[in-house]
Amino acid sequence: MTVERPEMLLALLSLIAVGGLQVYAFILGRRDITRLAKQWPIESVTSVFVVKWFFQSAMFGVFAVLAILAAADITWGQEPVEEDRSGLDVVIVLDVSRSMLADDVVPNRLLRSVAAVRGVARQLAPSRIAVVVFKGEAATLMPLTEDVTAIEVALDNASPALVSAAGTDLSRGLEEAMARFPEGAAAHRAILLFSDGEALTGTLTSVLGRARREGIPILTVVAGTTLGAVVPSTDGSPMLDDDGRPVISRADSRTLGHVSETTGGTTHDLSDPNIVSELVDSLAQFADVRETEGFRLVPRRRYRLFLGLSLVALALSLSIRVVRWRDMF
Repeated sequence: MTVERPEMLLALLSLIAVGGLQVYAFILGRRDITRLAKQWPIESVTSVFVVKWFFQSAMFGVFAVLAILAAADITWGQEPVEEDRSGLDVVIVLDVSRSMLADDVVPNRLLRSVAAVRGVARQLAPSRIAVVVFKGEAATLMPLTEDVTAIEVALDNASPALVSAAGTDLSRGLEEAMARFPEGAAAHRAILLFSDGEALTGTLTSVLGRARREGIPILTVVAGTTLGAVVPSTDGSPMLDDDGRPVISRADSRTLGHVSETTGGTTHDLSDPNIVSELVDSLAQFADVRETEGFRLVPRRRYRLFLGLSLVALALSLSIRVVRWRDMF
């Protein structure tokens, strides 16, 4: 079971206020019943009122919970959908945060990533390739193109200076990558992510859920090592933290592995001498399997089930309120 929009579950906190209002309405209603009920025994009137209030409130609470679960877009299981595509579109997402200048991968993480991107672009031709760079924000360095030379020229400018926003927000980079795929394109789609995965901000759940639903695998390349290296400042000297100690950046393979596993991609190590051929083989195999099978598996969305049950609960709540009990109210 997966919750595609977990932020919607925060709405469950509103049930506390709803419950408080229902209790307040119960107190007022019982007071009014006591004052106005003259033609029936007060004990009978009160008992009917309590029972109706309880079941009506319970059904309304069930309605609210189920409606929130429907909005959260819960999925479980898989279902096949037809995949009538050919060819391959790849968006390469390149982390240009300052931690990518650490040299635990020679000459440094960023330059090694750029070299790998060049190799992938050359070997994937004539597939269309786009390049997105990101730090705290994301920008498209090159839209989808078959022009390998244009891609290589654009990569000459890859540096932390390309994006002014500080930090490392991977979700922004992946959202920008998803936007690079044109609507109605006939090619298979994949994202190739180069990052150290370090000090990430933002929430990945939404964009990973969308990639999974649309059948777009994200292949991740871990740039750096778990031992890490010093992050250089703009003048080349070690960057220092608030205590005056050098800032050490360590690659976070767990986060990047989660990204690839969630979307049906694969995880690779940038320090692998065969990294380019491995990435090209993985992308080519992905496209070949899709074209051979003619379908792909997507998560089965269950929001209709929760929405239907919530409407039933709402109808029961209204019925309890409207229908007269024991010919009283």
